[in-house]
Amino acid sequence: MTRGEVRTLTSVAEAIIPRGGDFALGAADVGLGERATAWMERLPASARRQLRVLLRAWEAGPLASRHVRPFSRLSPEARTAWIETCAESRAPWRRVPLVLLKMLVLAAFTADPRVEAALGYTYDCLDPHPPRRGARLAPLQYPDVQGDVDEAVDACIIGSGAGGAVVAHELARAGLRVLVLEEGAYFTQDDFHGPPMERVQRLYRSGGATLAFGRPTIPLPLGKCVGGTTVVNSGTCFRTPDRVLRAWEAEEGVEDADPSTMAPYFDEVERAISVRPVPWEIIGRNAELFDRGVQALGLRGAPILRNIDGCHGCGQCAFGCPSDAKQAMHLSYLPAAAAAGARLYARCRADRVVVEGGRAAGVEATLLDRHDDRPRGRLRVRAPLVVVAAGTVHTPGLLARSGVRHRALGRNLRIHPAVAVVGYFREEVRAWRGTLQSYFVDHLQESHGVMIEVTNPVPGIGTAALPGVGAAIKTGLARFPYAASAGLFVSDTGAGRVIGLGGTREPLLTYRLASGDARGLLTGIALVSEIFFAAGAESVYPAVAGLGELHHPREAGVLRDGGFGAAALMPTGFHPMGTARMGRDPGRAVVDSRGAVHGVHGLYVADASLFPTCVGVNPQVSIMAFATRIARRIAA
Repeated sequence: MTRGEVRTLTSVAEAIIPRGGDFALGAADVGLGERATAWMERLPASARRQLRVLLRAWEAGPLASRHVRPFSRLSPEARTAWIETCAESRAPWRRVPLVLLKMLVLAAFTADPRVEAALGYTYDCLDPHPPRRGARLAPLQYPDVQGDVDEAVDACIIGSGAGGAVVAHELARAGLRVLVLEEGAYFTQDDFHGPPMERVQRLYRSGGATLAFGRPTIPLPLGKCVGGTTVVNSGTCFRTPDRVLRAWEAEEGVEDADPSTMAPYFDEVERAISVRPVPWEIIGRNAELFDRGVQALGLRGAPILRNIDGCHGCGQCAFGCPSDAKQAMHLSYLPAAAAAGARLYARCRADRVVVEGGRAAGVEATLLDRHDDRPRGRLRVRAPLVVVAAGTVHTPGLLARSGVRHRALGRNLRIHPAVAVVGYFREEVRAWRGTLQSYFVDHLQESHGVMIEVTNPVPGIGTAALPGVGAAIKTGLARFPYAASAGLFVSDTGAGRVIGLGGTREPLLTYRLASGDARGLLTGIALVSEIFFAAGAESVYPAVAGLGELHHPREAGVLRDGGFGAAALMPTGFHPMGTARMGRDPGRAVVDSRGAVHGVHGLYVADASLFPTCVGVNPQVSIMAFATRIARRIAA
């Protein structure tokens, strides 16, 4: 970063989090400019470029206003006035850049030990007993392997997440020689410590800075490690809803996907990853308060089903489980696959599938350095079966580089947009303690496609949702221990694209939030607000541009009257899917109902890119069930 960019970032940090006020510490007190700069320098080059462009645009913004000076050259009072104007604006081009910078600044700020202590945040778990130690893997990686390497196997699996790990296990236990390639590094519970945002930089693709550009621009965090996003997801386990399976069969031509046919696959997956409800003993105060509001309104809610065995209620699931309780792929299916003979390469990027005479013949890949993306060797795999499970964002590019041409490839991107609502209580909640995602309400799922899921606000992540900037942020930080939060997802009908930029560069993602989906989210925000008030909240922050804190449940009604649209929301996408859709019709679908790529023998897809529409629930169990079905077809 240039000195000018560092100056801009420092000026932004000190304007967003000034000294004094209700929370004593400010950005200048902890050297936040230097800390945030150091974080940016550790990001991958593509993410750094995006943030540097953002900083330059922010620096130039006031030039077109009455201030007529770059941001860092404004007086402290003028900087405050400018960021407050942007924070209150309903124009996305003004508000969204500030939101992104605010996320970076608050994440770096709350990672400082002095700030953690002032918030009262500790890393202790509700269950104080020593954690278990799960299974361990021994992946092949540089420097143990380097230079030119050749392999010959029966099946090569690209990706080790919910799809790839399951296929690897199924094929290995069927007697095939299986090789799994994973671009990310291998982490264990020994690595799952420290501030949440520092773990995000290690465990997530592009340091957690993946974005889908559109109106609004939407963050899309993706895991990048052995086990894929299952290592950093919330552990929530829902089956594909029956109505979705029936629609896929009737409207999308997905054969044998009816609920009764899929039920045995769901049963088997749930047994393999120990799916069970969150115990009330570790559910946490956040969920207890929400349940109180749900009961007061006569609604139906329940603890979420999760893939846990020995959960301690640490509330850190999205940053790697420190107790090895969440049965992610690196603790469940991958060890089982290894026991059956499968082998795994980590830090190995698949560049293309080799196709000869209309048949898959193998994979060409690059061996990467453990600490960065420097090439350290080449891997050539000969295999008559190749299963691509690189994820919704990266499977389309890999298929395209391998010669697959289809008009639907990379299109139909669904992201399951989510927003958060915060309720403020008189009592101290410390909502980060307990299970991260713990309790659900499906009251709006049939009518609006909305699923409400109580999700804990972890400092470093949750603080980014605090209202306002400047003095308002300081008040929000002081109130953070008294805040409860819940999230909600909408089964999106809007769609986006994954656009390859050539070579192995990260693709460009575009997405437009549909107006109907925005209405669903706003209806969900209104209901969550009413639940918090029924639970005893003194006020609710709905995180809707142009609308401040609510102080009475009647005020939530304005969210249902159509006065706000997509531009007023700042969602996050957690569950991308749909970019290599399955179906009977080769003209409309990239793969058939069993995952085989139309027109290429021996090439399959087994990840969320298969799904023709949004699943409507957290998708990991759906991915695993369909991956099991695909693997059984291959092995038959």
